[in-house]
Amino acid sequence: MKCIVCLFFFAYCIFCASCGHVAQNNYLIIDLYNHLQLPLEETPVSEVSTSIQIIPLETSDSVLIGTVKNIKLETNKLFILARNGLFVFDNNGKFLNTVSSKGRGPKEYIALSDIYIDKDIVWLLDDSGNKALKYTNSGKFLSSFNFEQPLWSDFGYYGNDTFIGFLPDYGLPETNVMLAFFNTTGIVDSILYKTPIPKNVSAFTSYLYYEAAFVYCANQIKFKHIFNDTIYKIDNFKLVPEIVLDLGLGKANENARREAVYNDVSYNLFHGMDVTRLRGESERYVYLNVGGILIFYDKTEQKVHKWKFILPVDARLDLEESKKFVPMYIDQNGYLIGETVGANPEDNPVIIIAKLKQ
Repeated sequence: MKCIVCLFFFAYCIFCASCGHVAQNNYLIIDLYNHLQLPLEETPVSEVSTSIQIIPLETSDSVLIGTVKNIKLETNKLFILARNGLFVFDNNGKFLNTVSSKGRGPKEYIALSDIYIDKDIVWLLDDSGNKALKYTNSGKFLSSFNFEQPLWSDFGYYGNDTFIGFLPDYGLPETNVMLAFFNTTGIVDSILYKTPIPKNVSAFTSYLYYEAAFVYCANQIKFKHIFNDTIYKIDNFKLVPEIVLDLGLGKANENARREAVYNDVSYNLFHGMDVTRLRGESERYVYLNVGGILIFYDKTEQKVHKWKFILPVDARLDLEESKKFVPMYIDQNGYLIGETVGANPEDNPVIIIAKLKQ
């Protein structure tokens, strides 16, 4: 009888220990180390999507976009952020209107860095002017405000007119890497927000733009630092580890990962780690750029892919270039969005939108 009790107790201890291990490591681990050397897979976009839209944008002397910085799809409209402004098209590529104008007034921007769409509201970020501008999607100006804390290098949109600003570690003893949540009233909450940047730090201090990535998936916002191996979910102003990328290099300390301690993480913890950018996530796929190599992880099949996408032939586009494209990102609704060039370099780009399989 004692043997049976002891055996039961031993099994119970193992069960508790294993449950504790699961509770501490309840995130997905993606093994990239053994997959980065895989050859490129030329694959039709149709194999990973349920629908494909190929949208040539209207071109005229007054609507020349140039280099595209970002593309957003919302309520059957395409918002194209370019160096010379924000252009709005319908889902057939017909030009509708522009949003905002360049200048130094309260309704104007100096240099646009990003765009966020919240239903019928368009937020434009002007990092040169440390300003956020609020418009309707038809281009009507509503309001603007200046950031309390200058020198944010990356932004996310948390909803309800609240932003997340990422401020990198400048290598100074009195500064820290931090994430701060702010709106028109100033900073409302933070993660590792200990001290503000000293006033004597120049705006030209060296740091990496797009050092952090904020992406959106199924009404959740995710965060990743380019030198960190962990993708976090932002939940109730906290970082929750969700996906860990195993690149066979430096591993994060578990306490640091759990408590989201970023002191020295970005520059000292991951020696030799490839720059790894998070380019989006859907219910099924995680899209990454690892040292310039585009990687898709299929969560359903638990498989890593290096895809080179081939587009279907389109009668409107007699272009060899249009048959292949590099997607920019996966949006929060699971669309793979990118562009390809036109036959004439002076033409506006062709936008590609593929609804990913779930």
